[in-house]
Amino acid sequence: MKKLPKKAICKWNKTTLEKALPILLQQADQAQYVCRKCGRIAADPKNLCKAIHRSDFDES
Repeated sequence: MKKLPKKAICKWNKTTLEKALPILLQQADQAQYVCRKCGRIAADPKNLCKAIHRSDFDES
């Protein structure tokens, strides 16, 4: 698998997740987005269902 599926990570089945894991691990260092629903991180907001950019995160 060279590209990630277009739907959000939380919608992937177990087989898809297992095949995509190497790509996800590579992108983890470049992750700029976090999902407000489940806490997953991704470099591309399309891979998350409720993505928020890390610079928009308000800790207060």
